[in-house]
Amino acid sequence: MKLPNGQAPGRWRATQMQRTSWLIATCALVAPLALTSIAPAADKTAFSGMLIVTPDKDWEQKWNTSPESIPYVAGGSTVKKGGELFVLTMFTHPQLDASGAASVSMDIDVTRPDGSSSSHAEGAVCVRGKVQGPVESLYFCGQVVDFAGEPEDPVGTWSVRIVLKDDVRRVDIPLTTSFVLVEK
Repeated sequence: MKLPNGQAPGRWRATQMQRTSWLIATCALVAPLALTSIAPAADKTAFSGMLIVTPDKDWEQKWNTSPESIPYVAGGSTVKKGGELFVLTMFTHPQLDASGAASVSMDIDVTRPDGSSSSHAEGAVCVRGKVQGPVESLYFCGQVVDFAGEPEDPVGTWSVRIVLKDDVRRVDIPLTTSFVLVEK
């Protein structure tokens, strides 16, 4: 499990990558196996989020395309020892503070098949500051769970629980997903 410094600091530059909010539905159509947890709000202007599990090491490159193109990120919930999976967290409609800045954080828990904790981080920064675009756009969190199946890792179902927090609005959204680690 790679959550650098135990607090899962961002894996990529601080500027948030965005797409328009219609991609929430598009993700489900384009890569139905990748979309594993979604917390849509009944109110279309409310804070919401989702998790995507993918084996694509180049997911960021695929996402960084022109707004006219629809990115395809492969889904996958099974990984062999020696392989990698990435859990991506996305959100839309963060509340902005008086200065126009968003503050979104997340608690991350990764649990082994026996129920013991593999990794834990509280209050990891998802985004702080002005967002690049309208709040109804879809944004990646700066934290990415990068799981590498090590030889000593137990096979079975691993769980990922992320509590996505709009710190300005004071709303928490629990998101969960899982993946299966198998022998080579």
